Amino acid sequence: MLESKRIRLRPLKFQDKLKMHEWRNSLDLIRLTQGIRFPKTIEMETSWFESILNDISNKNVYFAIETISQDEFIGVVQLNNIDQISGTSTLGFMIGDSKNQGQGYGKEFVELIISYAFNILNLRKITSYVVDYNRKSLNLFEKLDGFKQEGKLVEHFYFEDSYNDVLIYSIFKANNQSFGQNK
Repeated sequence: MLESKRIRLRPLKFQDKLKMHEWRNSLDLIRLTQGIRFPKTIEMETSWFESILNDISNKNVYFAIETISQDEFIGVVQLNNIDQISGTSTLGFMIGDSKNQGQGYGKEFVELIISYAFNILNLRKITSYVVDYNRKSLNLFEKLDGFKQEGKLVEHFYFEDSYNDVLIYSIFKANNQSFGQNK
């Protein structure tokens, strides 16, 4: 388990499935996370959850985000497409309930997972893709030391009758050896 002042990152549990099913069907969250825009049945969620919990590919890692004060499951953060040869991965995350969004948890869990990626997995570069209207995530990457906008995918994500740009943010281990430490 990884812990900061207010949150911990723990492995996902099968008991998290119903909350994840609710979040993964939320159009607000799909819009913000560029999620899959098809409805997900509980059977699909079960299959997806089993595939994650039994994934031994070493190419993906998922953590539940949980508050320390109330042991409340509030979201998920993940590293996908882990390439051990190139030392790269893609960062994704979601805070499920709106009451927990905008509370400053993002800085804490991103620092934890980047520190884990650099110091435990020995990755050297982490990339994240943020749709241009997701102001909370854009603000997060602008506030975090080390993340830089690396590029833009023009009119890349379609939602609600418009094509939106997706901004690419990256952080390199070489320039951020102490990322997330002593903060």
